[in-house]
Amino acid sequence: MKTEQTFGAYRYFVVQREQLSFFDMVKEKRAAAQSAFFTALERERKLAWRIADKRYLLVFEQKLSPDVVVCKFSMETHQTRYQESESGIESIDEPDYPYINAVFDQKRQIVLLEVKTTVFPSLSASRGRLSACLERSFAPYGFDVLFEGITDAEGFWDIVGESRGVCQLTLTLNAPNLFGGYNDTNEMLRDIAKTYNNTRATIRLENPKGKLTGISQENKALKDAMEYASGGGGEWKVTVLRRGAGQKTYRSEDNVRKVSVRRMERADGAGREDILQALDSVETILKQEGGRDEA
Repeated sequence: MKTEQTFGAYRYFVVQREQLSFFDMVKEKRAAAQSAFFTALERERKLAWRIADKRYLLVFEQKLSPDVVVCKFSMETHQTRYQESESGIESIDEPDYPYINAVFDQKRQIVLLEVKTTVFPSLSASRGRLSACLERSFAPYGFDVLFEGITDAEGFWDIVGESRGVCQLTLTLNAPNLFGGYNDTNEMLRDIAKTYNNTRATIRLENPKGKLTGISQENKALKDAMEYASGGGGEWKVTVLRRGAGQKTYRSEDNVRKVSVRRMERADGAGREDILQALDSVETILKQEGGRDEA
C-alpha cells in the first residue's frame, strides 16, 4: 500500500447569480451561504445529489481546525455480480461508491482533491463533478460556485522565458470575493465589478508573429495579475513560439499544483500536520509579509 496520497489544489469562488439590490450585502450573504453549507454537512454527516442519473455523496469525516474539514467525495457506480440461482446463474446489479478524499479550507477557500484515477479519470473530472454538486447547494442562496486550479506562477514565466516570443496571452480573472486581500489586481477587479456587475473579466492580447511586448516580470501590473490567476483567482492560456519547433499553447488547467500527504485513514497527529502544511504550501494570494492575512 502506498504511504502517501497526492492531491490537486483548487480555489473555489462563490459568485452571485444575479445582480443584488443596493441593500443586499453580498459579502455577508456569501459568508452565510458557505457557513450554512458546511454546518449542514457536519450536522447531517452526509450530503447527496443526483445529477444526470448519477448519485453523488459528500461525507463528513473530521474537522482538523475551525476552518479545515476532511471529507470523502463519491460518484455512484454499478458492478455486476453473478450468483447461483435455481435455474443456473443470474446477474445482480449492485451500486458501488468508490471515493476520493477532499479537504476544504473554508477561510482561504481552498480545496485539495485526491488524485485517484480509479474513481475519476482526471483532476479536471473530479473538480467538475464536485463543482456541479456544490452549485446545487448554493443556488438557493443566489450563488454559483467556480473552481480554479492553483498553479505555479514561475512555471508561466519559465514558459515565456524559454520561448522565442509570445503570440497570444489570455487571462480570465474572477471578480474578487475571497475572505481577505492580496495585490493590486484585487482593486482593479473590484472597480470593474462595481461598474459592470461582472463575475469574471477576460484580457486577451495577441500578435500572431510572436512579437507581444511587456510580457515580463518587470511589468508589475501583469506580474500581479499572473500571481492572482496562478493563486487560484482565474485561468491563463499562453501561445508561444518555441525554439525551432513552431507554436505551442499552454494552459493553467494542465498545471494544477500537486501536494502529497501521509495516508488519511485517520488524519491524527503527523497526518493532520501534513494536511495543514499542504494547505499552507499552496496558498499565495492571501499571504502577506509577516504571516497569513487574517482580515
